[in-house]
Amino acid sequence: MSKFNTCIAAIVLAALPALALAQATPATPATPGIDKRQANQERRIQQGVKSGELNAREAARLEKGQAKIQRMEDKAKADGVVTAQERKRIQHAQDVQSKRIAREKHDKQRK
Repeated sequence: MSKFNTCIAAIVLAALPALALAQATPATPATPGIDKRQANQERRIQQGVKSGELNAREAARLEKGQAKIQRMEDKAKADGVVTAQERKRIQHAQDVQSKRIAREKHDKQRK
């Protein structure tokens, strides 16, 4: 029985690196370009609030748009693969959102 336990322990120790690698690999696909652009657009909104180019209502509306894009990304990642078509739809939504941010930041403030 002692040899059996030693054998089992050796097998478990041999399998540990493979298990660690499997856990280190992300379960969802990476979308660094989309994530970077989302962060940049969030930064633009916050900068607009800080500089006074965006009021609270405008910022809230833009944040709502950002949240919608994040939900699109989360849904695309849900099955473990972000297809080219899903990526294109998300990037198009980001293009639209970027134009909204620019338009809101540069409109004439009504006071």
